[in-house]
Amino acid sequence: MRTDGRSRPIALAAALVAALVASACAGGGGGAVSNLSTGTTVAGVGAAPEQPPSAEPTVIRLALAPDPIWQWLEDSGTRAAWERDHNIRIEVSNAFDQFAAFAGGHADVVVINALDAPKFVEQPGRTPVIIGKYTTDRSILAVPRTSRAENLEDLVERRIAVDSSLASSLLWALVAETFYDLDFSEGSADFDLVTVEPASVADLVMRGDVDACICTPDYSVPLLAAGRLRALYDGMSASELYTTGLSGGRGFEGELGTIADAFVAGAGWHAANSEAADALLGLWEEGLAAWKQDKAQIVADYRHLFSVESDAEIAWLTDYVQEHDWIVPSVYISDQEAETHKFAFFWLRDLGLVPADATTPEIDVVSPAATPAPADG
Repeated sequence: MRTDGRSRPIALAAALVAALVASACAGGGGGAVSNLSTGTTVAGVGAAPEQPPSAEPTVIRLALAPDPIWQWLEDSGTRAAWERDHNIRIEVSNAFDQFAAFAGGHADVVVINALDAPKFVEQPGRTPVIIGKYTTDRSILAVPRTSRAENLEDLVERRIAVDSSLASSLLWALVAETFYDLDFSEGSADFDLVTVEPASVADLVMRGDVDACICTPDYSVPLLAAGRLRALYDGMSASELYTTGLSGGRGFEGELGTIADAFVAGAGWHAANSEAADALLGLWEEGLAAWKQDKAQIVADYRHLFSVESDAEIAWLTDYVQEHDWIVPSVYISDQEAETHKFAFFWLRDLGLVPADATTPEIDVVSPAATPAPADG
């Protein structure tokens, strides 16, 4: 535990709550078609730009992990209708490493955890622009059911499995710093962090190789639903901890959670294709509306994309997302979110949690009402 006596102002942490931008829904393949109708219209969202009748379609190369919202857009016919209306063709790749796809110039837009932004300093050839948001950070802190630990402080000097030194680990580092004045980073004297693949994080806990894990509910559903793995903080994610605070009343009030998965484009491509990019966000907004309307149906239809199999696991995850929904209500980033993200990134650098030379990606703030109106005829 740190003994330097530093204090972090609550006001700074509150600003961070609203804004940390960093990626993901997991899984793969298609699923049954949900008979969902969003019944929701956002003025001007994703409206089709004017195109000459014989114009070749604009192509958007999109890289993302296999995803339930995207699969719903496919299976419901929403994507096909949108492509016809907008004269845009989306070429989708489920790249194993979305960042590599972006850095290598193989994708125009990627869905990636924006807290992985420090990687961008290593790839100066492409300038990233965050153009939209998708999820809040959904990572939880979990222990075996026999553990007596109730919080991070109870796990000092214990082994904790994580899937990266960036992304969710950065957010938990800020939880540790703000609430407990502890150092949750690689090489820390307070915790022994063990980095493994996401699918193996919870398994290490069950094998007794580590004492706890920073894991995601969807990857860990079988163990959580069976009661073999216990989520601390009543199942609250790192994002929720910053938004609502700890049970003792020491928390930060706010309505905005920390952003995890974000839509990131190359600055050059975005400048030349801003209308197409805005239209893509409008398409995703339709998927978010479908999710808000019937989360349970989408979980059931695309169970494989949520890593659930049995009816009991489906029921557990459905109940969990009703209370701890990590999918954002809108893809659009507000001015407030953009400004607070920039502040938060400066704070991360000040704490030494990201490289001193890491550049904060630009953020494009798009108002739905400002997107192009439908073409006549």
